[in-house]
Amino acid sequence: MKKLSLFQTTIGKKLLMALTGILFCFFLLVHLLNNLTLFLGPDSFNALVSSLEYIKPLIRVLEVLLLIILVTHIYNAFFLSYKSKSSRPSGYSSQIKDSSTISSKTMLISGVTILLFLVVHLGTFWRIFQSVDDHSIYYDIVTKNNIVGFGNPLIAVLYMAASIFIGMHLKHGFESSFKTFGISNVRTKNIINKVAILFWFVVPFGFFVISAWFGIIKGLL
Repeated sequence: MKKLSLFQTTIGKKLLMALTGILFCFFLLVHLLNNLTLFLGPDSFNALVSSLEYIKPLIRVLEVLLLIILVTHIYNAFFLSYKSKSSRPSGYSSQIKDSSTISSKTMLISGVTILLFLVVHLGTFWRIFQSVDDHSIYYDIVTKNNIVGFGNPLIAVLYMAASIFIGMHLKHGFESSFKTFGISNVRTKNIINKVAILFWFVVPFGFFVISAWFGIIKGLL
């Protein structure tokens, strides 16, 4: 029988999914910190986006790495979901009490929703930013464009909804990651749980606030 490598096994795939998920969380944190400069006004946000042009080769490398991380995460998620369902005996779900949370029950749904949102995001903001020559209009594209930007309240609502799904997905994702990495020490778990709040609550909430403020609230003031 052919010997399987670690990452071909179920536990290996769980480790990969947990690791890639955590890496993507750090990207979201950095992405949020960049986007928070919107509150500093047009000059600060435009200057930040323009400064990225000076490290464009590095940005491209990071984008490729992010794509690899994302594809690896998605592949292992679908593989493990399929294997879990196919290995359950008939009538399994009706024989045990369901104590799972909403976030755990909707992991696949939230994951697919986030993926679709990411496609939309890349097809709008990211694509437009790649073709812009005038570095003074980045801020207006995000906050005032009435087709793909927050000048369109429907876009703002879409981003707010996506933020909620991201929070739900990350909450259960972190809880599962702790189990995957075998973290059982109570003190360690408590510390990590507190740090995890930054990723599954604070970061998505930050994106939610940005969308709500520039897409809806600011226009009502």
